[in-house]
Amino acid sequence: MEILFSKAFRKLLNEKGDDVVSSAVLIAVIKISDKSQLSNSFIDYDTDMDYVIEENRPLLMLLFLKPSKSNSKNVFITIRNWTEEKEMLYQNQIGKDFNVVIESK
Repeated sequence: MEILFSKAFRKLLNEKGDDVVSSAVLIAVIKISDKSQLSNSFIDYDTDMDYVIEENRPLLMLLFLKPSKSNSKNVFITIRNWTEEKEMLYQNQIGKDFNVVIESK
């Protein structure tokens, strides 16, 4: 499976901070009723202040574990618009490795 991003967000950087990780393991999927449940600090983290999370729509919070040579527990979280199909898809992929893909614009 792949998880797509529109740019190389800081949360995707490896342990050294010099490149985006190439893969990560999905460890949790959480449904959120809407953006009002997210703090401004979290939204800044998730979007690098360069993406708008839509108002008044259900969301999915996906937690990923990045690879680590030092066995540190390095995670990143990403928000996706919710659909029932997406939620089922991601729930069925918990524990699986995802390729991290930066889309070219």
